[in-house]
Order: sequence, then structure tokens, then C-alpha cells
Amino acid sequence: MKNNTKLKSIIAIALIMMIIALCTGVNAATGEAYSVGMSLTSNSKLNAGDTVTVSVNLTSVNAGNGIDTITAELDYDTNVFEAISSSDFTASSGWKAPSYAASSKMLTLQKDSKVKAAETVFTISLKVKNPVNVDSTKISLKDITASGGRVSDGGTGDITVNNASVTISKTKDASSNTETPTPTPTPSTTTNNTTVKDTTTTKKTTLPKTGLGQAGVIAIVVVAIIGIFSYALYKKIAKDVK
Repeated sequence: MKNNTKLKSIIAIALIMMIIALCTGVNAATGEAYSVGMSLTSNSKLNAGDTVTVSVNLTSVNAGNGIDTITAELDYDTNVFEAISSSDFTASSGWKAPSYAASSKMLTLQKDSKVKAAETVFTISLKVKNPVNVDSTKISLKDITASGGRVSDGGTGDITVNNASVTISKTKDASSNTETPTPTPTPSTTTNNTTVKDTTTTKKTTLPKTGLGQAGVIAIVVVAIIGIFSYALYKKIAKDVK
């Protein structure tokens, strides 16, 4: 009787350990958090007829094997600056020249290698209109998405990055600060040349975004089936060793 009880305990422990290991694997596959931080910086001032230069920077990359694609909407005041075209962008650090759709103001950037650390991605040149009737103006990137490829291929999926912006003023120098992420960006009331550095964290997702992801759902179903089978097997073995 004592041997039978010991055998039952060993079987139960083994089955529990197997289920825990499978569940841990599911959590690792579906719950890994990635984050990317971006900022806009500039030393330019808002003078009529001058060209303002803005650098777009990755300030942090926590994304497994790295990212290689960035998309974003460029937001600037067309009453202050001349219309921007693709020639006003200069790629840095091996990034390809940005693809820019003037009608939607959407940017797409790609790089042949994975980026794993902070670096400058590209610069924007904006021509100030003459005359200029404001003391300051904001340039922003909105709806930023960084990607390292499809999750099924070992990539990061889409990583949402919070809006980044810089305020250009006529006389005041730039100073850095961080905005609190909000669902709808709130315009800054600061009159300094302000560099806004934002970071956000999202769960690893499959491109296109599908919530938990097909692989995660399949893994959970497999764990459930194995759990039911293991319990039935345990009951049978326990009955046989009575």
C-alpha cells in the first residue's frame, strides 16, 4: 500500500511539472514585452527664410534581435513651413532613404540590418516661410510603429511607440523633457525648443496584429488537451496500482 501511494505521488508530480513547463512556454511565446524609445531634437531657431533641421533619434531599443522598419506620420504647420518633399529627408546610420507620401504625411524607413541600440535614424530639413507670424511651432511624429519582422519568423512584430515632438522657437534654446503617454496627444504649451522623448511597451504581436496570435492560441489548446489526457492517464494508472 505504501509503495502504491508513493508511485501515485510520483506520477502526479511528474504530470504537474510537465503542464507547468508547457504553460511557461506559452507565456514566453505570447507575453514577451518589447519597447522602443524615440525623440526629435533640433538646435535650430524659427527665423523667417531659414532652414530648420530636426534629427529623428532612436533613444532605446529593447526588441530581441532588433528592429528594421519604422513608420510614422509627420505633423508640422504648413502655415509656418514650406511643403516638405522626399528630398528634405536625409537617412543616417545605414538606413535607406525615407519613403514619404505628401498627401498623408506618412513616412516609412527600412534598414537591411537589425538595430539594437540608440542611434540617429534620419534628419528633416524644413524651410521657414517669410514672413513667419508665430513665436514657436511644433514638429511631431505620430502613430509611430517600429517592427522587426513577423513573429513567426523570429521577429518582434509591431511595437507601438509614443508620439515624439520638438518645439522650435524664435529666440529660446532647446531643452529636453518627457511627455506622459495619452491616447490623444495633447499639444505642449511650452515655448522653449523642446525635445520630447517617449517610450512605450507593447506585447509581442504577429504581423498583422491578431491579439494573442495564432501560435499562442494553438499552444494553449495543446496544453489543455495534454492536461486532460494527463489527468485521464493518471486516473487509469492510479486505478491499476491499487
